[in-house]
Amino acid sequence: MKQLLLLLFVSLFWLPACVNNNSAPASADEVEAAPPATADSVAGTEPGDDDLPPEQAESADLEAINPSAGSQAPMMPAMRAPAPPAPGQGRNADFLDIATLDPGIRLDIRYATDNNFTQSKIYDCPACLLRPEAARAIVRAQQLLQRKGMALKMFDCYRPRPYQQRLWNKVPNPDYVTPPSKGSMHSRGVAVDLTIVDKSGNELDMGTPYDFFGPEAHTDNMQLPARVLANRRLLRETMEAVGFQGIRTEWWHFSFRGKNYPLSDYVWSCE
Repeated sequence: MKQLLLLLFVSLFWLPACVNNNSAPASADEVEAAPPATADSVAGTEPGDDDLPPEQAESADLEAINPSAGSQAPMMPAMRAPAPPAPGQGRNADFLDIATLDPGIRLDIRYATDNNFTQSKIYDCPACLLRPEAARAIVRAQQLLQRKGMALKMFDCYRPRPYQQRLWNKVPNPDYVTPPSKGSMHSRGVAVDLTIVDKSGNELDMGTPYDFFGPEAHTDNMQLPARVLANRRLLRETMEAVGFQGIRTEWWHFSFRGKNYPLSDYVWSCE
């Protein structure tokens, strides 16, 4: 009995002491203070650029693109809407390219050079575009002339309104240039300036050069050599046979009569 009481006494005093002596305090290396909770960390989000002033938000975008600017880990750049295509790239479906339709038609687009009556370059680069009906009519005229061993040579075709404005800025005279506010038939894509060449590519004698302004270029002027009158008659009859009509003051100018079209601002690409 005495032994049992002694054993009970020892267990009451000796066991708690052992437990306290074996519990070593944690070192400073083992303890990390938990960061204070924020509204963003509680919600599971991080601050974004929407909270920054515009100039700081812009800097944040630059850092996202270049991590070395301050960010330790690369971030995806902010998505931006793609830039709209530049005006005038490619070809417009409202127009057909004469060079593509019939490579046998010669091109000498004078307003893409300084070899014109303004002595300055009006077009950024050469092209001969027309509305589809007018373009196909030109191909038919070419076919008529090919039977005679001849071909068409184009000086001017569709003229965008921005280029018409450039022309007007150079020569603001309605006797020579149609005011942009009124609009030229060229700017509707249905007018052409052209001539005829022989099988060697030589221009037929029409009495005056292209863009000559004077009575010698008038189609009602009969005081010209017979050969010139015959050549002009061939050009006129060929164009009228496919639906074009000339004007009195310029032997080279014809407009398609088949359909009306609005003025156009489309400018072809030079690439």
